[in-house]
Parts: sequence; structure tokens; C-alpha cells
Amino acid sequence: MVEGMASERQLVVVVEGTAALGPYWPAIAAEYVEKIVRSFCSTELSGQKLAGVPPELALVVFHTHGPYSAFIVQRSGWTKDMDAFLSWLSGISFSGGGFSEAAICEGLAEALMILQGSPGSSQNHQNRELQKHCLLVAASNPYPLPTPVYRPSVQSSDHKKSNEATKESCLADAEAVAVSFAQSSVSLSVVSPKQLPTLKAIYNAGKRNPQASDPSVDHAKNPHFLVLLSESFMEARTALSHPLPGNLVPNHTITKMDTAPAATVPGPPSNATPSVNGTMMGRQPTAKCCFSRCISNANFFTIDYFTRNKCCK
Repeated sequence: MVEGMASERQLVVVVEGTAALGPYWPAIAAEYVEKIVRSFCSTELSGQKLAGVPPELALVVFHTHGPYSAFIVQRSGWTKDMDAFLSWLSGISFSGGGFSEAAICEGLAEALMILQGSPGSSQNHQNRELQKHCLLVAASNPYPLPTPVYRPSVQSSDHKKSNEATKESCLADAEAVAVSFAQSSVSLSVVSPKQLPTLKAIYNAGKRNPQASDPSVDHAKNPHFLVLLSESFMEARTALSHPLPGNLVPNHTITKMDTAPAATVPGPPSNATPSVNGTMMGRQPTAKCCFSRCISNANFFTIDYFTRNKCCK
């Protein structure tokens, strides 16, 4: 019965898949992302029992513009299996680009479409307890010019009963997309190994309450990291400000860093769908590979730019 019920809590982790983040990923994953995920999936928060359906988790990986990127954006499906999600995080590969600018705008837009377009969002439209969170992990500045992306549009009365959110295409930069997070009641948090003003600006644009003070985070191990947590993301604040309870201490550490030519985002084939914001304006690299057949024969969505001619035989 629980399996078929819509979750009241959702989290999308948006990760930059370039070589700029790769060297920092083991520390970020172990010290921040995994702790947040475990806290989010815990049945307790601040000593109180949390009832209801387990939360849903999804992963978005974004890269850079240009012919040397194997993809712009990739996404997984939803999962309620925390261990499966952690394995997705450990399977991310980092390569190419990103040392100056990355497709943060497209990555955030994709996360927003996932959160606003899921069946749970429609079924719980009137539920004030529905919580939606996005965690951005990046090491590069966003592409400075507006780019074409899809964003959820305001639903009319004719679409409120539909499980599919309507979407609209527009030109936007990362800050403009972040503003849509606040308008959609989705919290936005940021973790970066660098103190980038542009990432701070994205975080501030996505704040639902601009006057709210930023929660303090323990920076003893990584004093130069940028960690900005939404005031409404209580699980993240709890995870990074207090030691984890005994049942939440990680039993393994995400340390894998693969320098393969492209990043892969594993996901349940029954739930996963192609990225919305990664294929606009024909920005995917041209290939002879039968991409649809690769998807149907694998348990993840991947476009390997250098090996696609080998994957379809």
C-alpha cells in the first residue's frame, strides 16, 4: 500500500559533472551530500518521529555547452531507496569542461521540472505539508547569457487534475530560474568547493524569504567551501550542524571518482524519462548510435560521446 502512495517529501540533487568538481567530489559527497540524504531519509528529525511514506530522491547531472561535452543535462527517475540513490552518486563520472562556465541554468531548470511535474506534486497540490528541496553542487560559474530552457508554467483550472505539469520554453539565466524555485515553493541549497559570488547570487535569488538569516554550518574540515542551506530544509541543517545519530552514521563513504569521458546517471527504467532541458535547440551531439535502443537495453540513461559507436551492435 505504501509503495503506491505519493511521497510528501522530495529531494533532487543537481551535480556538475565536469572535471572542475571531480577532485572535490569525494569530500563533498561524504561530508555533505551523503549526510543530507541520510538525514532526509531518516524516520526521525530533531528527536521526533516522522510518519508517512518514505521520501523520494532524484539526481540531475549537468555539463557544459559546446561540442566537447557529451551531454548538457541528464536525469534519473524517482526512487525511495536511499542505498540505490547513494550508489547513483558514487557512479557519477567527471570529465571535461567546467573550468570557466557550466550549464547550471539547465540543471536547475531540469530539477524544477522534475519536482513540479511528478504525479505526487499534482496529487498533493493542496497539501501544505508537501516539501520539495533541491541541492545544487557546483564548482564553476554559470553560463552568463540567457539560454533556452523549459520551466513549469502556472497551471490553469483545466490542468489542475492532470498529473503532468504544463511547461513553457523561455530564455533565462541561472538566477532567473532560481527565482522560479521561490515562486514554486521549492527550497534551494548550494554546496561548492569554491567561494563563487555567482553561486551565492543564485542561492539568494532562490530564497523564499530574502530576509531570513543563513543557518550556520560546521566548516572545520573544509573552511574554504561554500555551504548555503535553505532555511526550510531542516533535514540538511540538522545533518550539517549536529553529529548524526548512531543509526544514521554512514556505513560507507562515497569516494569513487571516475575520469571516464562522460558522466552516467543511473535510474530506474520504469520511472526515468529523457531530460527536458538537455535537448532543446538540438544541442545534443550528433551521433550514429541508436540512442533509443541503448536506453531500452540498460538500467540507466547515458550518452557516452566517445564510446557510443560501441554500445549499439
